[in-house]
Amino acid sequence: MNPFNPTFGDVPKILIDNDPKTTDIYKLVQQSLFARLFFITGVRGSGKTVLLSHLTKMFQQDAACYCIDLLNNDEILTSLAQQLYDQTHSPAAKFFDELGSISIGGFSVERHFNKSSLALTIDKMMAEIQTKHHYVVITIDEVSNSESIRDFAQLFSALKRKQYPIYVIMTGLPELVLDIQNDDKLTFLLRSDKIVMTPLQKAEMISTYAQVFNCSTQLASKLAQATAGYSYAFQLLGYLLFEHCQGKTPTIHDYQAVFPQYQLYLFDNAYQKIFASLSEMDRRYLIAIQGNQKLQTVCEIMGKDKIYVSQYRRRAIERGLVLPSGRGFVKYTLPCFDQYVSEVQNPDSAYYLGY
Repeated sequence: MNPFNPTFGDVPKILIDNDPKTTDIYKLVQQSLFARLFFITGVRGSGKTVLLSHLTKMFQQDAACYCIDLLNNDEILTSLAQQLYDQTHSPAAKFFDELGSISIGGFSVERHFNKSSLALTIDKMMAEIQTKHHYVVITIDEVSNSESIRDFAQLFSALKRKQYPIYVIMTGLPELVLDIQNDDKLTFLLRSDKIVMTPLQKAEMISTYAQVFNCSTQLASKLAQATAGYSYAFQLLGYLLFEHCQGKTPTIHDYQAVFPQYQLYLFDNAYQKIFASLSEMDRRYLIAIQGNQKLQTVCEIMGKDKIYVSQYRRRAIERGLVLPSGRGFVKYTLPCFDQYVSEVQNPDSAYYLGY
């Protein structure tokens, strides 16, 4: 069975521990006295969901922790109250076992609970949890600037003010933070502990490829280099090569045989979606830097001054799409991204953007 899994959102069998992030977050929660928020961010396919899954498993082993996994949908507050009740069986939320409407502290609560009633119930359950010296860890994968997340943000802020032992770990794309500066209800993300996903360690990738394929270190190094530490690319290339070789030890020719398909999957499954999420000027900046262009040249290509272009340079860096490579220079971080940028400018390509 193929040990690699390039499906977004799935936890593959073969994992490379990116760095001490998992342990660091776990320790910070254990050492904190009251509410805290962590925001894991990184480009699509950088391993955010895998890191979140690791953390969930660690907290589930602690008997004092109530682990709550929430979906980013309209029922987020109801789900939180229901899951807290299911794990604690708190008298404050006994209405989840009843039909119709009931009265709690003078409030009439229908089966389709309103936000204020849910907030009151969650507050009471958190007070009980605090008394028992337990704590709650909430995970939310791929948050967005949605009404449900804004409702949750308001509730979390209220619980935090009361210094309840509640900890939230979210994942999301970098553009969420870039685009919320003017949204008062989401500024809590700006004050969160941000964890930025970094490339996989080359030595770990080489070791893993060499072990799985029983191949030479030279070939394993070639494979690792082709992924540029991009988590999705690491899984994708391993998956394609494993399928191609069907149990035999791969050679450089096998790698060359799967490379076109590897590149195509990167373009279709990752880069098109990444580009689609960008503004036109963000895309124009990424096109203008192709060929290792200096900042001054990029300004000339875009027809803008340095102050204007620098803001898009900063946005690209914060998104993890480029990194500084010398005074006035940047380079792409993702494998084959240069080739993709060429394709979006090619009128004969299926990826052509028209500019």
